[in-house]
Amino acid sequence: MLQGIENIVFDLGGVMIDLDRARCVEEFHKIGFTEIDDLIDSYHPKGFLGRLERGDVTNDDFYDYVRRSAGRDIADDEIRRAFTSFLAGIPRYKLQMVRTQRERGFRTYALSNINDVVFPFVRDVLFTQEGLQLDDYFEKAYLSYEMHELKPSPEIYRKMIEKSGMRPEATLFIDDNAENLHTAQELGFHVYMPRPREDFRFLFDDGPGR
Repeated sequence: MLQGIENIVFDLGGVMIDLDRARCVEEFHKIGFTEIDDLIDSYHPKGFLGRLERGDVTNDDFYDYVRRSAGRDIADDEIRRAFTSFLAGIPRYKLQMVRTQRERGFRTYALSNINDVVFPFVRDVLFTQEGLQLDDYFEKAYLSYEMHELKPSPEIYRKMIEKSGMRPEATLFIDDNAENLHTAQELGFHVYMPRPREDFRFLFDDGPGR
């Protein structure tokens, strides 16, 4: 699988990070934001949430939107806690897996549809389990809210290619969404779609797989 591969690009949510949509919906319901049912999607954020993940609106805009929808005053921290409950954690073996590939000489990256409400939790909590930092795992994390593009738009891939200098034909892209992978394939990337919570270390001959 890795013959001719120089770069490995990992999605975050659903690939590195286990997700719990039901828990997130429940936590938002507790604070009165029932509209979350129509917005949150493991693959494609919708409505105002999509605008947040594309970086078109600010965190404060989102907090105000939640308060207006709920019809009550809710602290920013309460909203942030409800949102981060979507992120169930990163299995430690996946952190070790990425670090091992980097040590073997592969250039490792992340490409994620994500927002600035939850990303600090990803960076400062989930990726520090081993006493390391996000930069110890990825040469660069390409984030939708910073790039003002969302997967599966070809533009987010093109911007990543331009900024990193990677060659798609020498790059393996791992994502849990078929549409995202289809766009990547059209641009020349090698792709793999793991199942939910799959141990895909077999791709790298690092451990058990399916």
